[in-house]
Amino acid sequence: MKKLLIFDLDGTLADTIESIRHAINLAAEKFGYPEKSYDEVRAAIGDGAMALMRRVMPQGDAENDSAVKKFLACYEAMYDVTYSEADKCYDGIPEALEALKERGYTIAVLSNKQDNYVKLITSEIIKDGIASLAAGQLEGYPTKPDPTVPLLIADKLGFSAENTVFIGDGETDVMTAKNAGMVSVGCAWGYRGKEVLAKYGADYIISKPSELLDILN
Repeated sequence: MKKLLIFDLDGTLADTIESIRHAINLAAEKFGYPEKSYDEVRAAIGDGAMALMRRVMPQGDAENDSAVKKFLACYEAMYDVTYSEADKCYDGIPEALEALKERGYTIAVLSNKQDNYVKLITSEIIKDGIASLAAGQLEGYPTKPDPTVPLLIADKLGFSAENTVFIGDGETDVMTAKNAGMVSVGCAWGYRGKEVLAKYGADYIISKPSELLDILN
């Protein structure tokens, strides 16, 4: 039986886009950039903050490393205020997590979002005692879909890759699972949808959180 469950955060446990979009647009206003819509931000997220900045900046500035770093710093200052706007899970997630915990599963959270925000948001939206570990992007470590950090998490919590399930809403999460030798579960309620998850070969695709209990019995 698979015993460790590693969950993505954005688009899997919670819809965090408005909090991210708010920070992007506050920063964009300072730089004279156009505002971004919900759908534009949804298409841009998933590969870490630096990649997000490049995708929402005008093309010329996005190709300038110095400009990207300046915009990222401004975005992070804004996100320090707006991250807390993401204050609840998707409907059905809290109940599914509690049921999985009661079945004996160990639960962790891994995101390409900055580590401090992953910890803060996880502590806000998930009941105490459910998640054994929450981690995000750390300097010196590669982001998903590189398997390094997922494998480190599994090892730290005492599990092999074969006894770990990676659960996420996008192609990055499916590739992460494959690269790490873990089972992948794709969440079709998230930001990429069923077709993308199927294209990248998710082992299971579910349309609502309660279906986790059917797969992970």
